[in-house]
Amino acid sequence: MKMSKRITAILLGLMMLLPLLPTQALAAGSLDTEREVSLTISAQDGDAPLAGEQFDLYLIAEIDRNGGLTAAESFGSFDFNIAGENDEAWKALASTLVGYVLRDNVTPSAGGVTDEQGLLNFAAGELEQGLYLGLADTHKQDGKVYETAPFLVLLPAFDGESGEWSYDQRVHPKFVSTPEDVPEPVDLKVLKVWKDDGNKDKRPESITIQLLRDGEVYETVTLNAKNNWRYTWSGLESGHRWNVVESKVADYSVQITQEGITFVVTNTYKTPDNPPANPPANPPSKPPKLPQTGQYWWPVPVLMTSGLLLVVLGLVRRRGGTDYEK
Repeated sequence: MKMSKRITAILLGLMMLLPLLPTQALAAGSLDTEREVSLTISAQDGDAPLAGEQFDLYLIAEIDRNGGLTAAESFGSFDFNIAGENDEAWKALASTLVGYVLRDNVTPSAGGVTDEQGLLNFAAGELEQGLYLGLADTHKQDGKVYETAPFLVLLPAFDGESGEWSYDQRVHPKFVSTPEDVPEPVDLKVLKVWKDDGNKDKRPESITIQLLRDGEVYETVTLNAKNNWRYTWSGLESGHRWNVVESKVADYSVQITQEGITFVVTNTYKTPDNPPANPPANPPSKPPKLPQTGQYWWPVPVLMTSGLLLVVLGLVRRRGGTDYEK
């Protein structure tokens, strides 16, 4: 009887502790898939707004109530991996998709131009939830040519600091600007990188790279061991958007990044440790940086309570044994 009273008191104590556990953890475990999302794109060069800049948004992945991402139907044929682990991984994903989206004339999910304040607003209900790729046209203003970097934005986004989902997002895309009246020839390079240790025999003898000018195929080149898997274009016309894409390589996923004037095309061999493209993935934590995978918070209070209960019961059993011997 004495032992039963003691256990009852302990359990009552644990129940009193439950309200003290992080309530936001319980709420953040699953997002509200029925709630509307909104997005504001802010295009600014210092204090100067970039007015009239065209932006297009492409839904590349859908999000479920637990924050998991799955490639959208229109992007299911692309050979990419949405399981980004950090800023660089998400930046590389955006860079990789640009050329394919432009070359294949993928229809954007939404678009518009910035107003006099350099803002483009998508009100609640205009966009569905998911992971979006944002692209901007080349923009000319005040004697400058602006090239905006592609970006990813998740709607809604999970904030790891507050432990809550944010349904209203604002992004500030990065850009580079050059003088409009000083056209200079453009030199570009492409470099192939293989990530397939132990599977080098699976590499094709050559791969095909397409150079795109404003989304249209400008030139096609072949890379192989003879040219050290690289190529250089010299004297290209400035004032255009230049990208490269690779013809699909069997058993390899592709990642395309740009480092200065060099496009680095990385092919990674698909193994059990490196699964095929487009697996479901947890979302990044907050746009536009998308730095890390989201974490499900609902188990936290449950695990804390269970842990406390096990510890206390263990102490009770030990104390119970001592009492019995007496």
